[in-house]
Amino acid sequence: MSLKLHTKRLLWLIIAPISIIAAVVVANSIHKGQKCKKVNVEIVGAGEHRLLKAAEILGVINADPLEAPQGKLFEKIDFRAIEKKILAKKKLVKSCQVHRDLSGELTVSIQEHTPIARVLNANATNHQLYDNYLAEDGSFIGMSQHYTQRVILLSGAYLMGKKSLQSPPSKPILDLISYIKEDEFWRAQITQIIVEKDGGIRLLPEVGTHVIEFGLAKDFDTKFKKLKLLYNYILPTKGWDKYKHINIKYRNQIVCE
Repeated sequence: MSLKLHTKRLLWLIIAPISIIAAVVVANSIHKGQKCKKVNVEIVGAGEHRLLKAAEILGVINADPLEAPQGKLFEKIDFRAIEKKILAKKKLVKSCQVHRDLSGELTVSIQEHTPIARVLNANATNHQLYDNYLAEDGSFIGMSQHYTQRVILLSGAYLMGKKSLQSPPSKPILDLISYIKEDEFWRAQITQIIVEKDGGIRLLPEVGTHVIEFGLAKDFDTKFKKLKLLYNYILPTKGWDKYKHINIKYRNQIVCE
């Protein structure tokens, strides 16, 4: 290696770290004295429609004028405190991240929960206010003020006084909801799950006036296979309103009354 080439390489190894350090120092000095010019809210979710609006999130952030970030020095803004406040006030929010950019704008990125069912409040006269969407993790997440998501309805004595379905005894119910949700036919046909105090299940269909006695939330494949046979071969000939009760909870039996 020539002396000239060696010298150039040595100079580069010296200058590059200095340049990086200088850039960091300059950036930090800019950031230190920078004020928040604007607060942006980005909301994403699984569906086409949003359950939340940006104005709701801004309302939480700016509820206390003394804590409102716009116009404040960034070094005085507690990003983590904003995230915690939003998660505490808006149960429809699954995750929240607050970050800033070099232009002086603060962005709040919201990930919505995906409702899998709607828990009906038996004592409520206004279901829009007192019902709860059910999230995939079993938490009750309130209702949207702007959009009604079409999901299976969930009711029954088992739910009385429940604040969530996150306990182990409730897991079979979540599994049943997921099973129905993942099957195109049953997702369209089963509109409501009624859970009795002992965990017994009754299903209400979209087509027909019958009630399906499902039993405990287990043996999904076996029970729905029996019900599918009935739907494919019996009810189309006998009539969809022929029976009021269809019992599939017993092994190797379908009892129609």
